[in-house]
Parts: sequence; C-alpha cells; structure tokens
Amino acid sequence: MEEFIAENWFVLILGILFLGFIVYLVVTKQWERLRGVAYALMLQAERVFSDGEGKEKFEAVFERLYYDLIPPWLRLFVTPEGIKKKLQEWYDLAKDYLDNGVIDNN
Repeated sequence: MEEFIAENWFVLILGILFLGFIVYLVVTKQWERLRGVAYALMLQAERVFSDGEGKEKFEAVFERLYYDLIPPWLRLFVTPEGIKKKLQEWYDLAKDYLDNGVIDNN
C-alpha cells in the first residue's frame, strides 16, 4: 500500500483536489439557493411578527432555514452558529441595500 502511494502520490493529490473542487462548487451553489430562501423567509417574518420582535424573527427564520431547508449532508459541514452568522450577514446586506438602493454600509 505504501509503495502504491509513493508511486502515485501526484495522481492521488490531483484526485483529492478535484474532489475538493467539486464539493466547493456544490456547496457554493447551495449557498446561493439558501440565500434566496433566507431573503424570502425574512420578508415573511417581517409580515408575521411585530416591530419589537427582532430576536423572535431571527430565530424563526433560522429554525426554518437550518432544520427544515438545509439538507442533512450540508449540515455536516456547517454549524448552527455558522448559519446564524451568515443569516445576519445576509440581513445586514438586504437592509443596507433597501435604505438607498446601493450596498454602501450606511
């Protein structure tokens, strides 16, 4: 076995890099889809909850997104804290865009 690895190390590394690239593409495409769904859930939460319930809105969107919509295989690679961080980033971007039509961190 060691002899096989020693003789074919370059091909094995290329294979691992190729598989890593495929996983990257799959996960990236999944993130785009999840971002679109997250925006839709944010709008729905805005309609359902009152203005003073920001934390409840966030938790409702998170729970629906993480537990109902993220495929189990993707949950192996992301933590709930990671999803919450990403969800907050997406919310901040949407809010920034809605204030003047430009993402300018205002």
